[in-house]
Amino acid sequence: MINTISLVRRFTIDFLGHGDMAAADATAHEHIQGVTGLKPQGPIDGREEYKGIVAAFVDAFPAVSPLEIIDQFASADGSRVVTRFQSRQRHAKAFFGVEPTGREILFDETHVARIAHGRIIENVVSATNLEFEMLMAPVLSPMILR
Repeated sequence: MINTISLVRRFTIDFLGHGDMAAADATAHEHIQGVTGLKPQGPIDGREEYKGIVAAFVDAFPAVSPLEIIDQFASADGSRVVTRFQSRQRHAKAFFGVEPTGREILFDETHVARIAHGRIIENVVSATNLEFEMLMAPVLSPMILR
């Protein structure tokens, strides 16, 4: 049996935190679904789309300090892992058409990853990223509230 905590830690720290595409290939199922505000029109559909979205985000919001896992636990059967983490990112490049502000933004997120066939098949994000959401609101609101 795979160590699902280690699998999700690598996905979170290396892929989400650093944009390491090899980590995505090693941890995410090719048909992964991601539910996140980084794609407001609907779920991320597949590993390649996930990689593109994370690459664009990490490029526009590089890490100011290492991503820190605050809490992490797995379901009894290991099929789900819940991870809460915080990271500080700087808005260095345009994202969703919003020009860079240079602001350092705290991201405080909880992810629920579902594991199947030794890979993450679903990642559902719940976040308290108020500053990011307010920064992106002029662009994202019309996409979401249409």
